[in-house]
Amino acid sequence: MAEQALASRATDSRLTAPGGYAAAGVIDAEFSEVPARHLRDYLRLLYKYRWLAATCLALTLGLALLVTLVTTRLYTASTRLQLARQSPIQLQLQENVLHLDESDRSVNGTSSFLATQVATLKSRDLAERVIRSERLATDEAFLHPGAERKGLLSLTGNLVNLLRPRGWDGAPAASGGAEHVMPSEVDPVLLDRYTRYLSVQDVRGTDLVEVSFTTPSPALSAFLAAAHTEAYIEANEEARRATDVTAKDFLGRQLLESRQQLEKAQDALGRFAADHPNVAINEEQKTVAQRIGEVSSLLTKVEGTRLNLETRYEFLTTPGSDALAYFLDRPGVQKLHLALLDMRAQRAGLGQRLGQNHPQMLELARNEAELERQLGAEVAEETTSVRARYDAARLREEALRHKMAHLEGVAIDLHALGARYDLLKNDVDSAHALHDSLLKQQMETSVNSELAASNVRVVERPEVPQSPSKPRVALNLVLGLLAGLFAAVGAVFFCDYFDNSVKSSEEVEGFLQLPTLATVPNFALARRALPRPASSAKGAAAIPAAPVPNGNGSAYSPDLVMLSDPRSPAAEAFRSLRTAVLFSAAGAPPKVILLTSAGASEGKTVTSVNLATSLAEAGSRVILLDVDLRRPNCHRTLGVVNDQYGLSSFLAGQADLESVIRPLEGARLFFVPAGPTPPNPAELVGSARMRDALENLRQAYDFVILDSPPVLPVTDAVVLGREADGAVLVVKGHDTPRELLRRARDQLLQANVHLLGAVVNNVDLRWGDTYFYSRYYGGYYGPGPAAQTEAPA
Repeated sequence: MAEQALASRATDSRLTAPGGYAAAGVIDAEFSEVPARHLRDYLRLLYKYRWLAATCLALTLGLALLVTLVTTRLYTASTRLQLARQSPIQLQLQENVLHLDESDRSVNGTSSFLATQVATLKSRDLAERVIRSERLATDEAFLHPGAERKGLLSLTGNLVNLLRPRGWDGAPAASGGAEHVMPSEVDPVLLDRYTRYLSVQDVRGTDLVEVSFTTPSPALSAFLAAAHTEAYIEANEEARRATDVTAKDFLGRQLLESRQQLEKAQDALGRFAADHPNVAINEEQKTVAQRIGEVSSLLTKVEGTRLNLETRYEFLTTPGSDALAYFLDRPGVQKLHLALLDMRAQRAGLGQRLGQNHPQMLELARNEAELERQLGAEVAEETTSVRARYDAARLREEALRHKMAHLEGVAIDLHALGARYDLLKNDVDSAHALHDSLLKQQMETSVNSELAASNVRVVERPEVPQSPSKPRVALNLVLGLLAGLFAAVGAVFFCDYFDNSVKSSEEVEGFLQLPTLATVPNFALARRALPRPASSAKGAAAIPAAPVPNGNGSAYSPDLVMLSDPRSPAAEAFRSLRTAVLFSAAGAPPKVILLTSAGASEGKTVTSVNLATSLAEAGSRVILLDVDLRRPNCHRTLGVVNDQYGLSSFLAGQADLESVIRPLEGARLFFVPAGPTPPNPAELVGSARMRDALENLRQAYDFVILDSPPVLPVTDAVVLGREADGAVLVVKGHDTPRELLRRARDQLLQANVHLLGAVVNNVDLRWGDTYFYSRYYGGYYGPGPAAQTEAPA
């Protein structure tokens, strides 16, 4: 199933035929979008920049801790007051309306009375009263509340204060002469400092108010809380006495006016009742009202039925509508439709054997036409039935509307006199209620003024705080942690925003619209994740006897994982690449395969060598040509000598083709090194001698693998790609920029190079889609007991 999927992806019509692209191989923008990211992509991103994120988090936490240490200690003393509504009635003199609702609430759910008292406690008038009564303008404890602080932190705070201009924290600024005194005899700077220390909040769901003072001195905080509470109670008592006097005068005037209004309303009601003795709503009015309700309900149902039938009929009469599908639930239509389908099935079955001109087929055709006619007649009859029901519902609706209008007129006439009577009676009831309420409030006001009880009670007196309320160390550290997390995530995404490289096979498929033939893991991470086998794998002894030393004591580079580590995930990835190449074209697989990349050092040489080895491992005769005549690398990976005879020697006419071919791994894998670096590589690889050599190699070998130079720096890959059956674009994950990759793809497509797909290497198995693969199958591809004891062939 995996091989079929690879074949399906590789033979996409847009990729196998160059003419399938929009214009000269340039893909439309809608096919070049990077796929949307998922959670695993963000986790991989955080892991990639983990040290940057940890640094941001540590710096932010350190800054939060430093701010906490140098912040001045503040102490809060609180007192709680219980505020009951004033005994005298609350008046709203501006509206000339008496405030009677004791349960009135503001928009925020707090009683308007409590909101008023909270505002009074915060007022500058009350603060000025406390400053004058307690002589705080000359109190050193109030002017310099933090002078008694000792220790290193207080010294640091004092040094910071020295750098500030005087008056920055609210202290009086030096004026060089006498202080400027306002007419109120209280400096506004002192008022600002006092109100800044003050905090008043209501306790939700109760009649309690909490008054708090926060200063650098615990004793000053407790003192100000007590003084502010006492000043508020005194001011409240003065206001209460003044309100009682005003309330008595106002209630006296309002009571006289309400008595006069009550007498006038009673006289008007009496005269109307004498002129119309039967004005009350009688049984006939109730019957009419009930009848109106019944007709209205019936009209609603009839109107709904009419709208439903109208919608059905419009649909059925609309040209092109499928009326047959609408009436399929009708038994007659359903029976004829099933018979017609059965008749068509019989014709289709017999038509292949008997032919369309057979007598039996002609009879079936006549029967089918008859069934179609009957079915059309049945549908037309059903449509006519819907029209008839629609007309009936419309006429009934019109009749009900006329009846409804008549009943409403009768109800209006009968109700006119009753409404006038109710209006006059309501006037009497309202005037009577107002007069009784005013009389009651006048009595209560007199009693309350005699009692002279205060409505403020101190529930909890202020105490000298023993520990500071600010800074809140735990909260600061938590906020620092949250800020650090945001900074870390922001830094990670900021760095990722400027990272324009391709990171996964999904991005290659979404950005280039090329199928990913294989995903090759990072060799170092793969070796770290899976232990190397204890013994060499099969075929390791087939390397030539005269190796080039590469520093690891082996005859070949560790990058040739097909031989050095054949059971590793990287080797399996190259086997997957082999399978994808074999199924990359319909019919026979490509024989001449070009491997290239957008830029240098992207792994095309390692991919070429391992692909050639995997094809030879499957039993094919494979020859690998190092056509990168400028910077050849295949010989280093294979551990062979790139002497004076190679591909360049053959192309320059200095040697024949057979003399530069070197056998590797028995009689299945062969290699042609690049040879000496020529002065004109592009002319050599584009020569007729090169084309003839490829044609001869195509006949002599099952597969010809070309390790070409990068696409963008030179034109060799484009020239060779036209001679190859297919090209594979090698992409280095987390390194190749998207724009360079797009340019390389476009150059290949403009030259009519058949792109088989892309190979993404340098993939980290620990993150992304391959993470589950490495965890689930890592033990299978790692060296088990059988692998460790198996002897080389």
